[in-house]
Amino acid sequence: MSDFLEFAEEKNPIEISTPKVKKWKILIVDDEVDMHSLTELVMDDFIFQGREITFFNAYSAAEAKKILKNEKDLAVVLLDVVMETQTSGLDLVKYIRDELDNKLIRIIIRTGQPGKAPEKKIIIDYDINDYKHKTELTKGKMDTVLITAIRAYQDLIILEKSRKGLRKIIEASNNLFKLKSMRQLVEGILLQLTSLLKLEEDSLYLETASFAVNDEMDKLKIVAGTGKYEPFANYPLEGSVSDKIQEMIRESQRNKESYFIDNFYIGYFKSGKNKENILLLESSYIMEPTDKYLIELFSRNLTIAFQNNLRKSESINTRDEILYTLGEVTERHNTRGTRHVHRVGEIAFHLADLSGLSHKQAEEIKIAAAMHDVGKTLLKDQILEKQTSLTEREIEEMRYHTEGGEEILKAHHLSLLENAAIVAAQHHEKWDGTGYPNGLKGEQIALAARVASIALVYDALLHDQPYRKAWEEVEVLKYIKENSGKIFDPTLVDLFFENYTLINDINQMYPG
Repeated sequence: MSDFLEFAEEKNPIEISTPKVKKWKILIVDDEVDMHSLTELVMDDFIFQGREITFFNAYSAAEAKKILKNEKDLAVVLLDVVMETQTSGLDLVKYIRDELDNKLIRIIIRTGQPGKAPEKKIIIDYDINDYKHKTELTKGKMDTVLITAIRAYQDLIILEKSRKGLRKIIEASNNLFKLKSMRQLVEGILLQLTSLLKLEEDSLYLETASFAVNDEMDKLKIVAGTGKYEPFANYPLEGSVSDKIQEMIRESQRNKESYFIDNFYIGYFKSGKNKENILLLESSYIMEPTDKYLIELFSRNLTIAFQNNLRKSESINTRDEILYTLGEVTERHNTRGTRHVHRVGEIAFHLADLSGLSHKQAEEIKIAAAMHDVGKTLLKDQILEKQTSLTEREIEEMRYHTEGGEEILKAHHLSLLENAAIVAAQHHEKWDGTGYPNGLKGEQIALAARVASIALVYDALLHDQPYRKAWEEVEVLKYIKENSGKIFDPTLVDLFFENYTLINDINQMYPG
């Protein structure tokens, strides 16, 4: 096997994780060790709404403050009053309510010295939720106290989550309608959903176009993902996830509807006549009714967002086809035609994207690369059609197509054509400074032109030209590797080989 051909890293399909059940978090704050042990002992078998409890232990107010800062979802604090000082517990109440601004946690005072903390005064002066003497807390009463406190905490959480969730839905919906590309839209949806639920979620988004005309017309492709699904972006669904997840998605597709099952949400959205969009959200915990309500509410806006995005995409595609056609005109003497233009554009787009440029910048480079030879419209037919070596004079005329192309494109004051003018002028410059027309070197050459250079040479060598036959793939890759740091930007060459599977897929997508 060639040193330049490497298999992509094999990715094992993701299996379904067993969802965890959250436990109610209870903080015990007491300087008596026995109170901690006794509480945990008598409440060892406590279960409410199918959830057990887990205890956090603090033996002073200072220790409690550290735990309260780190654990944001404590449901109840069982709090002693007299610890380091006579009012340590009461001071901690003010810290929780005022400094941490935590109005949700339920605070239950448990005191062994009621004379030092009179019940009526404490209830009036401090924002606590219950007051008990340690001696009266039997197993039965502890159950009652905790169930009451947890239920109140849960009700407050639902209200708070709904309030914040609704605000996020409004903000997210406004932002989603501003996103232009499908990829941006998808990533925005996943980000907003996981943010909405504040989960350690794993999610993925898929799309299928039933109007596809290739052999993979029934296959779904993962467009974007978060969590454990993130590495599978741009991979086919089959082979990336378990059979059970595939079946859940296929069921949504067959029935054309969204649904919840276990710890999953599968969202089905149709945009346009032949476009289906499927979103899968996997929670590490069983989703609560509030979570489902917020997801459904958020999802109502997604169909509109997808349709809005489709209209924008159709407009952009029409623009791109017009510009691609202009690029094709420059290839009128070459059998490569539009396939060459599309291959070069797509390869340039992905290299630009992988190099860290924004989606918009990568799109502009795609168009620019496709129009690199527009200056050849100024050349004589006998030069373009010549199948033998060019004379010195003809070489000079041929080289003028770089400057001529720049002049043509610069004459139109459109931002989209600015990169196209640069690529037309610089696509024959070389990293070591030996190129033309200006002998630019290294990063003096615009990134757009450096990206286009690799895409152009790779595609030109791999396909038949009027003056020679196509090279073997291994020879093309060897040439690119050997000219890293000479003709090509070494960093981009590394990206090219690291992502060659993707590059090769583009070549297969536009054969001929």
